Formats: sequence, C-alpha cells, structure tokens
Amino acid sequence: MAETYDMAVVGGGPGGYVCALRGRQLGLAVVLIEKERVGGLCLNRGCIPTKALLYDAERIRWTRKAASVGILDQAPTFSFAGIMKRKDDVVRKMTSNLEGLLSSTGITLINEPARVPEPGTLVTVSGKIIKASNIVIATGSRPWVPPIPGTDLPGVKGTREALDMEKVPEKMVVVGGGVIGQEFAAIFSGLGTEVTILETLGRVLNNVDEEIVKRYSALLPSLGITTEVHVRINRIEKSGDHLKVFYQWRDKEKVASADMVLIAAGRRPNIDGSGIVELGVRTINGAVQVDEFLQTSLAGIYAVGDVVGRKMLAHVASYHGEIVAENIAGHEKPCQDDIVPACVFTTPQIAWAGLTEDQVKKSGRPFRTSSFSLSASGKALAVGESHGLLKLIEDTGTGKLIGAHFLGPNVSELVGEAALAMKKGLSASDLAETIHPHPTVSEAMREAVLGFLGGPLHAVSRTKVFAG
Repeated sequence: MAETYDMAVVGGGPGGYVCALRGRQLGLAVVLIEKERVGGLCLNRGCIPTKALLYDAERIRWTRKAASVGILDQAPTFSFAGIMKRKDDVVRKMTSNLEGLLSSTGITLINEPARVPEPGTLVTVSGKIIKASNIVIATGSRPWVPPIPGTDLPGVKGTREALDMEKVPEKMVVVGGGVIGQEFAAIFSGLGTEVTILETLGRVLNNVDEEIVKRYSALLPSLGITTEVHVRINRIEKSGDHLKVFYQWRDKEKVASADMVLIAAGRRPNIDGSGIVELGVRTINGAVQVDEFLQTSLAGIYAVGDVVGRKMLAHVASYHGEIVAENIAGHEKPCQDDIVPACVFTTPQIAWAGLTEDQVKKSGRPFRTSSFSLSASGKALAVGESHGLLKLIEDTGTGKLIGAHFLGPNVSELVGEAALAMKKGLSASDLAETIHPHPTVSEAMREAVLGFLGGPLHAVSRTKVFAG
C-alpha cells in the first residue's frame, strides 16, 4: 500500500531539507528522500568540510608567518590526519544533528534513490511507492569533467576524492580557476603544497568584479599559488610517480608537474535518473525550467536549488526550498533571487552582491564607484591583512546602491549588510547614518559609502563617475 503525503522532496541537500522543514512548520505531511546522507553536497562534501580545512590551513599559514617575523621560534609541525579527522568530526556532528531535527519534526526520511514515473507518484529502487500531492526536485548538481585525455589516471581527483586524501601533495595542479578551484588552492597552499591553477578563460573568478580579481591575483604568488590563464589543456600523462599536465599557452606547449591534479571545472544540474525529463518537464541545457513560483512545466512538480541552473549556491537553494514550501502550503509567494550575496573563502576572502562594474557599464546607466583600501583600516592592519579593498557601486540616477565588492579578512560576514541595503533600496546616506562598531572591517563599509558623500574620513577619496 502506498504511503501518502502532501509533499515529497527528492534530495536532502540545503534546498531539500530546508523545504521539508519549512513544510512541516506549515503543517504539511512531508517525506524527504535522500540516497546518501542528509545535508547533500554542501554539508557532506562541500561548504562545511572545506571551511573546516580552510580554517586549519589559515592557522598553519599564520604560524609560518609568525615564525618568519619572530613571534614564534619556529613554525610547528602539524598532523594532516588530525586535520582530516576534525573535518570529519564536524561533518558527522552536523549530519547527526540534522537527522535528529528532521525526525523530531515528524518528517519521514527515506535513504534510497527514487524516481518520478508520473505526477504525484514516486518509486524507490526497493519498489516502495509514495504518493504525494506535490513533488519537489532538489537533486542538486554534479561535477563537470572536461574531455581531457588522462582525467581517469590515478592521482587525478575530483573535489570529493580530495576531501579524503591521506597525505598532503608537494605539488598540485588545479584545473579550473573558479570558486571551487580557488578555495582548494587556498587549502592546500596553506598546508604547504605548491599549487598551479590552469584556467581557460582570460582571468580567474570570471563572475567577480574585475578590479577585485586583479588585486586578489596579485597576492597569489606570495601564497605559493601560480596562475596561468588563457590556456588549453591538451592532456594529462603519468610520469613515474608523478603526473604531467600538458597545456597550450599562446603558441607554445607548456608542462606542469604534480603529485595530484584536481579537476574543479564547474558543476552541472543533476537530474539524471529522476524521471522528470521522461515525463516532459521542460529543461534547457540540462537545467529545469521553473516559473516565478518555482513550479515546473508540469503542475504539482517543483524544482529548487542547483537543478534550476541559476546561482548554484547553498543559501539560494535553501531560499528556494522555503519559497516552494510556502507555495505548496497555499501562501502565494514569488521567488526573488536577483540580489544574492556570494563569497569565496580564499586568502583573503572575497564577497560580493549586486552588479559588477562591467555589468553596469553594459547596461548603459550612469553610475559611480567608491573604493576604500583596507590599508587604512585599523582592524585589517591589526590582524595583518591590509591588502584588501571595499568597492561600492551607486546608480547616480536613483542614488541607490546597486553593487558591493569586497576583498579582505572575513568580508563574508560583511556582505550581508550590502545585500540588505540593495534589497531595501537604501541610499548612501542611509548607510552613512548607521553607526558601525570599532574596530571592525565593517567600518570600512561606512568609509566607502562616505566616498559618495564628500569623501571618507580616514583616507583620500577614490570615487569614479561614469556618465553611462
């Protein structure tokens, strides 16, 4: 006999489990189907384990710096096994807590794959039949492996395998200069690995404001990271105990040697095996097409997170999940995911929200920018990370903030203020009249805003005006 629910969620990542939890809060009978552990990629193999590793790598990097300036007599040794165990302990605790939360709220959890043979019905691999008035596809994304000869060689790893390594490689080549590649480069360079990043585009972090990327890229050599852009990777070959990556740069072929090659070339929506394509759910380039309420082309079937191919971020997936639960519960609520804060947890961190300078130029509207260097920030100087920059973009026609781009220590904790300002249509004056705590990097946000209002107090004004 089939089990019946108001909502069945396929995929237990940030989009799926948040959708399930919000659905229960709204009184829905919910089943959550996850073929592995709840938490999905983010909790088990992405956001959380990488941040645990980055935290430890940053502390190790600090000890080396402290030894070089006489704070420590020598840089202490570290246990990579201990670092990996702490990472696993963090993930294990969070997944256990999440499983307990799901159970305590009355959500049924099924740990096996399932497909949708027809609207309103799911079938698991063991043959269990589930009936649901509404089905939510939250199956996330999968890594994309470029068609490079040699990617199947031992020592060529994806990000999942890299999180289970047993020793630190001496040399590593990262294929892909996007967010994932940059974060893994930060982890391993912090642990002492010599890292080379190979990027096919003209610069790394192609979706980040160009001025921020230029300043960030200039810091990479001092961190033990070499970057090559505008390259075409020809092949990967085994050479004794090492690997060689052959790539084309301009008119010459170059070779990068490594103990490990990390493939971090991006991700693609993951809907294989779900059955929704066979049902006729509309997709474009593998991404599920949804309306403003995140419903697919078939009534009663919704999609959230990476599968819709918009911004592949955990917090966007969670937001989508809440929106869908609200709509299924009868609260008509359109999705508004145009302003989304994003972060890159590198050294230093990068964070942004809204439009880049290049995007605003292409739109043709008049605007101006104001930048504040963290070399004038007391907090940044105190923590030894003063190479950063806070840059704001204002629409001069409306006087509203439309872009914010940060490079510096813990700016991931600062960008939420900028996103809120843009969401609520605040002006420079609104932000300037807000008292910011001292000493913090957040003060630099106010200093950058003051650039639109006559000039910052603690530095020379760096404001540029563009007529559009």
